[in-house]
Amino acid sequence: MSLEDPDETQVGRPSAGRATDARHRSRRGLVVAAVVLVLFGSSGSVWWIASQARTPEQRAANAAAPPPSQITGKVSDQQLVERMELTGKVETASRTTITGGRPQGADRAVVTALPAAAGKSLKAGAVVAEVSGRPVLLLPGRFPAYRDLKAGDKGPDVQQLQRALQPLYGTAVNGTYGPATVEAVRKLYVAAGYEAPAGQGPSTTGGGGSTSGTARTGGAAAGGGTAPRGGAETDGGTGAAPGGDGGNGTKGSSGSGGTGGASAPPARGVDAPPAAGPAKPGEVLPAAEVAYVGTLPATVVQVTAAVGDAADKPLLVLGSGGRQVRAALSADQRTRLRDLPADAVIRFGTGPYEGREGTLGSLNSPSDGKNGDQQGKSGGQDGAATAGTAGAGAEGPGAGNGSGNGSGSEGGRHEALFVPTGAEAKEGSTQQIAVELRRSPKGSLTVPVSAVWTDLGGSSTVTVTEGGKERNIPVEVLFTHEGLSAVHALDENLAAGQTVVLVRRGNPADSGSGGGSGDGSGGASGGTDG
Repeated sequence: MSLEDPDETQVGRPSAGRATDARHRSRRGLVVAAVVLVLFGSSGSVWWIASQARTPEQRAANAAAPPPSQITGKVSDQQLVERMELTGKVETASRTTITGGRPQGADRAVVTALPAAAGKSLKAGAVVAEVSGRPVLLLPGRFPAYRDLKAGDKGPDVQQLQRALQPLYGTAVNGTYGPATVEAVRKLYVAAGYEAPAGQGPSTTGGGGSTSGTARTGGAAAGGGTAPRGGAETDGGTGAAPGGDGGNGTKGSSGSGGTGGASAPPARGVDAPPAAGPAKPGEVLPAAEVAYVGTLPATVVQVTAAVGDAADKPLLVLGSGGRQVRAALSADQRTRLRDLPADAVIRFGTGPYEGREGTLGSLNSPSDGKNGDQQGKSGGQDGAATAGTAGAGAEGPGAGNGSGNGSGSEGGRHEALFVPTGAEAKEGSTQQIAVELRRSPKGSLTVPVSAVWTDLGGSSTVTVTEGGKERNIPVEVLFTHEGLSAVHALDENLAAGQTVVLVRRGNPADSGSGGGSGDGSGGASGGTDG
């Protein structure tokens, strides 16, 4: 008789069977996976062995050189032009910085008015600034005022003053500060709305020195009225103050303001100095009250001072003498422009001068200082002239007349100044410039640069292919630019439209005139810059 529980025996046997079945299925899965891996490995080995199997003929074909091949191009008769593209800014050709000075009798030089705003055009006789109540008058001239002028003085500065006054008042140019010059100076001040300085009779030295007794009270208009102060335009040459008839002048000494009549015409002629007598307005022209600029009218480029500032510093910058375009250069570009042919074409692109031609004015580099290289036929004065203590500007030799002196470049940069033709453009405008550096001559041909084959001796050839035959033609390379070479054929058999070999691999099928085999790179070819 068994002691086991019948129920427990019936329950335990099915569980043991299920565990045994699971183990059998796991072993079968491992066996199947192993068989698959073996099959894949065998297939790959068979494929690799089959891929390596080659007949002797196949191996010989793979080892043979590829058939000869060529890359070709065409010969052209178009002119090859090398250009330099630059970007510049439009500016006035000559710039003059006006610096103030202390008027005679004033304790300090203080800016009391700046009637000329930026962008304003100024004519001869305009007031560019007022310092300690006295005007700085604008006149055309080639050099700054370097002394106070007074009646009886002689010299080149007197002639410069007379030339400036002649268009306004018909002043004779004789080099002597005589009665006619005195009267013209008086009219100049009256037209500007200021009292003309008065001296103490004619100079006895004929040379010029300091002047005493300069009147400083201003504002008495001709005819007893009060003239406007700080006017920026002249009256067109009449000498009358705005709103007055110009009949009377005001004279005084050290601030006195008595009113007197106009000076009478001299009895001894315009060349003679005035006779001794009472001081007259206009007998003195202080250097601090006149600014000379090379070409008028002038445009106010920048106002650098403000009312109340000390006047012994730059007050404003004037531009005159037409327009130019200033462009920055690299050192290499400057060298190329320095050697620019006389017949080179300079054409303006996008900008206010688009489509117009121009000339190269001057070249500047950091080592030039203030002596830029003058180029072309333009005159290109690059003015950055600084006025002296009198506030007078300086004109470089020949501004506007074709022989400007140039100037040093700003900030140590290489620069070029181009002079455009046509009307003036707005200052500061951006302008594109295209400079033609070289142009292939008529009769020359153009080929791709890789068509030129140069041997170790320096001789150049191009290989022409026609009907499966090749022939070498000697050429002279003029210059190379942007993948093309301008060449002059030494053999008349080279012509536009012919096919030339650029690159070839393998031996040519038939070399008609000694053309050697290439190595796929053009031999010692191309790139020769004549």
